[in-house]
Amino acid sequence: MKNSRIQILIFIFITAISSCISDDEINQGDELLGSWHHGNPYEIGGEYTLTFYADYSGFWGDMSFFPPPDFEYAIGGAASFSWSTTNNPKTLIIPDMKLNTPYSINAEGQLILNNFRQGKPFDKIE
Repeated sequence: MKNSRIQILIFIFITAISSCISDDEINQGDELLGSWHHGNPYEIGGEYTLTFYADYSGFWGDMSFFPPPDFEYAIGGAASFSWSTTNNPKTLIIPDMKLNTPYSINAEGQLILNNFRQGKPFDKIE
């Protein structure tokens, strides 16, 4: 009987300790997962898309069109990257892009990267 009480206490202790892990540690950066877009390919600055995957890899792409009469061509680029986040303040780090910027999700659900693309909001598309 005494052994079963000890086993129950050990079970409760382990359960209590494991439930103390912060949700921020488990879900750090989860709010970034998916694809984010801003801009218009026919406007100055073009369009830009960032995609964040759960394995901390990602993909960026941009595109700008220059219609006639001035020019008639398109330019763009794309590449993969690795990413991470920190808290207090929330910071997005993309070493491949030399990006280290505070970020937030505003009331409209848009991603704001303070020091990237003039802080213009990105809309979630996936």
